[in-house]
Amino acid sequence: MRRSAFLRRPAFSSVVAIVALLATGACTQDFDQFEPLLLSGSSGAGGAGSGGTATTTASAGAGGAEDCANGDDDDSDGAVDCADESCSGFSCVAVPDGWRGPGLLYDGPASAEIACPAGFSERVDVGGRGVEATATCSPCSCGAPEVECEEPTLLGYSDDACDARRPDPYAIQPDQCIPLPASLPFDSYRAAPPEVAAASCPASGGEPTGLAPRFRAEGLVCTRPPGEDGCDAGEACAPREIDGPFERGVCVYREGDRRCPQGFDERRVFARDMDDRRGCTRCTCDVSGVSCTATTTLFDDDDCRRSAATVPHDERCMVAPSVAALRVDVAGTGSCQPRGGMPTGEVVEGDGKITVCCAR
Repeated sequence: MRRSAFLRRPAFSSVVAIVALLATGACTQDFDQFEPLLLSGSSGAGGAGSGGTATTTASAGAGGAEDCANGDDDDSDGAVDCADESCSGFSCVAVPDGWRGPGLLYDGPASAEIACPAGFSERVDVGGRGVEATATCSPCSCGAPEVECEEPTLLGYSDDACDARRPDPYAIQPDQCIPLPASLPFDSYRAAPPEVAAASCPASGGEPTGLAPRFRAEGLVCTRPPGEDGCDAGEACAPREIDGPFERGVCVYREGDRRCPQGFDERRVFARDMDDRRGCTRCTCDVSGVSCTATTTLFDDDDCRRSAATVPHDERCMVAPSVAALRVDVAGTGSCQPRGGMPTGEVVEGDGKITVCCAR
């Protein structure tokens, strides 16, 4: 006759399973596929990691003390684990169809590396709960303004007072040495600053800089490896009393977001991965105060080596020069104001879930 939906066969000693927190470890973001999550946990006889012990041994019989979680008849009385009357702290737990276990659940800080206790060495990393992530972006910045200017021109006049204008303006190729004829086709001229053809500023920055996301809590289930444990098919031998850092009560687990089966009412749902939706708005630059300037340099020689005078293009009336050559230099100026680079989105738990249900 079964005592409850999940406990059978009484025993008299309780289990002390004190498992120490080991060195700090990093939380993983992707827990891969469900089946490969079974990893080999290790703990020596009577040990569960540095600083703690897990006692699964009952009183000694004719053959020695019975270890209630190792699948062996240690005291040579013909009964193994839960079938041994010495193991009062253990009972057979019926595992519901479609579920796996039973096991011991750790649900705590992701920075702790937890060792499975002796006898429960099958380690199942079931994922994590709650996401810690900060969305930040590198600042936007702008390079020097890139200004394209129109070709500068001269307005020629047939007198020396800029009154009698010639019909067509004279276009001048900038940044070139231009030899002048002995007799110019104008007696005076005006030179205006060139117009702005186009202006832009190269933008940079706006890259995500937030730390890698992590779970606030990680889930670990420690189960018994398959083997003889003194229970019927579909059952497993598990302790009645669970010590920290594991949660109270034995647990079963299953892939997906599930309702708990009867008798396992404490429900925890863990995420197997994360969906990082963080980003940054695009960096742009507003261009302002853009203008073009031009300056004519006059030379005494045809190769533009001996400078004679410098004349700005400011629309003043200038008498035609008596020089051998000239060169026009054009420059664009302006300023840029960066915009954008604001954080967007967030990190959420992924769709892959594992449900752990525990009996209290």
